[in-house]
Amino acid sequence: MSSKYILKIINEEINNFDYLGNDAQQKEDELLNLLKTEEFQKQFICDILLRKNNIKRKVDYANIGGDYEENEPSYLTLEYFIDFEYQYDINKEPIKFTIDFDGNSIGVSVHTTDDAGSYHTQPHSESHYSDIEWHDINVTMHTIDGDEIDFIAFKKAPIKIQELFIRENVEGFISNETFNTSELNKEKIQNIPYC
Repeated sequence: MSSKYILKIINEEINNFDYLGNDAQQKEDELLNLLKTEEFQKQFICDILLRKNNIKRKVDYANIGGDYEENEPSYLTLEYFIDFEYQYDINKEPIKFTIDFDGNSIGVSVHTTDDAGSYHTQPHSESHYSDIEWHDINVTMHTIDGDEIDFIAFKKAPIKIQELFIRENVEGFISNETFNTSELNKEKIQNIPYC
């Protein structure tokens, strides 16, 4: 093997070596800049609402409280943190980030139907939500490392879109842990000009 060929290989390897970790830092900066763009955020909101299959969710932490075990519940507390993997561009790796949903005094109304029963049926009671104040739930976006991102597209979205976005992410958890939410009115995404 000639020395020119060996020198050529060595020079190629030296040029490809990232001495200061600049490549990793550059990739992290590009990701952060993408997460901050309103266009990216809006597309993410729309893909969530349209239930596209380019999003994976993993609940990182979930906790619910409040007075929902009382006779006339009036509020909930919620901490619900979701890790997302979002395939924004099919030619690139999925984007990873976190969205936290939390509230200390989420207003609720519950309707209870009592059936005294009869000789053939047991008495029973059934409760379901007649209202949940979705806007009492705070929504914050973070990088995987925990740096907060200004969720511009969510803040600028119409109130109904904000409501649908929150519901799409937390309603199942609230319903499973407390009362049924199936009686609540839900606006359809197709009726709101956004996506």
